Amino acid sequence: MDMDDESSASTATSVTGTETTASSVSSPPATKGNDVLLGSRVRLDLELAELFSENVAAKIWRVAAGHLEQEDALANYPEFIPTEGPTAGKYTTKFADFWTCGFFPGSLYALLERTMKYPKYLPSSNFDRLEFQAQLLELCRTWSDPLHRMAKRTNTHDLGFIVQPALRMDWELTGNTRSFQSVVTAANSLSSRYNEKLGAIRSWDQCHNTKESITDKETNFLIIIDSMCNLDLLFYVGHHTSNQRMVEIATSHALVVLRSIVRDDFSTYHLANLDPETGNIKVQRTHQGGQGWGILGFTQTYVWTKNPIFLDAAINMANYFLDRLAISTHSYPYVPVWDFDAPVPRDTPPLRDTSAGMIAANGLVLLHQILNNNSPYLAAAIQIAKETVDLSLSLDKARFSIGHDGRVAVEKGTFDGILMNATANNNELAVKRYSDHGLVYADYYFLELGNKLLRMGLV
Repeated sequence: MDMDDESSASTATSVTGTETTASSVSSPPATKGNDVLLGSRVRLDLELAELFSENVAAKIWRVAAGHLEQEDALANYPEFIPTEGPTAGKYTTKFADFWTCGFFPGSLYALLERTMKYPKYLPSSNFDRLEFQAQLLELCRTWSDPLHRMAKRTNTHDLGFIVQPALRMDWELTGNTRSFQSVVTAANSLSSRYNEKLGAIRSWDQCHNTKESITDKETNFLIIIDSMCNLDLLFYVGHHTSNQRMVEIATSHALVVLRSIVRDDFSTYHLANLDPETGNIKVQRTHQGGQGWGILGFTQTYVWTKNPIFLDAAINMANYFLDRLAISTHSYPYVPVWDFDAPVPRDTPPLRDTSAGMIAANGLVLLHQILNNNSPYLAAAIQIAKETVDLSLSLDKARFSIGHDGRVAVEKGTFDGILMNATANNNELAVKRYSDHGLVYADYYFLELGNKLLRMGLV
């Protein structure tokens, strides 16, 4: 993610991350949720069925269509949904080049994938399904069009988040060569941030919080755990265009993250600041967090490289995450608290982060696929999804209808998002703290989790 004037940091620690070996892999933790498996298939009970409900599709459609009615609509993109105040229930937007801009178009393309590949799992009202698909594609293309110019940016490492969810899917689903070319352009732009001496991609150009600012690029080189999920862009384009250099850059960066950000117990910092001359770690900090990004990112990296060091890291990071969930004394323990070690005031519900749960669940499903069903990770992912639906699914429900013009319509509602209880940043040193809200990438990874299960033939 981008560090801007709303970012934060906490105090540094001196613990140094370590690389993993096959002998370091801990035993997978016992997990709840095995009762949701039936043979190798997921038994969809009423709670899990929400992953594929008309409600979740109609929510995304309602925001997409309604937002476009505003003047200069695509200058700003949905980011988070407050639950209090004058705009409660409505998306707060960020300028169009903010790091989260790709997730809402990505949610639209997640629905398009369902209409094209798995129409059974997109319930709808009585209208022609091909017409529904055509109108959805229209929304997808409208929302993704500004992302093409983002692909040329060299001032951010978040190009994977910006272009992959929508433009990669547009290429794969429709064969749109313009979208593929923009994905290639974005990969080249991301590669430009690579430092040959350090073997790493610069994540942030600067870092600000209420205690300090890091702005000098000559003496600082900032990398964050989120960067692991942007490497998929480089691997994808590298293999599609036979560009081995991109593959090498992504692999090298992953090794640096593993050494610099992952602790000995396989928990993670959020950021490491490296000395540009020596590569030595100057400082390690926790900003917004990142265990979920690490689980998903290292798993994706193993899928591309088949290097066991990345699989070992992903497994151990997943085991740490699940161990911490398992010992939670809170209700719905598989909906992660925003920080495992943050104190919870007496008689106060813990602050959660559904986005972390959904990101991690996507990584756990991939781990299950890699390990050929011989793992507890699918059951854990399903348990996260079930408890997230039970605790955090918005009670405001949406349905499709036919408008007066004969087009697809969705009536107005009281909450724009699918999930509640996400936390973008609650760090005490944050320039801006915001938490317990809807969040655009929590919903995206919720939809993507459902699509992963569909692709794997598990539902």
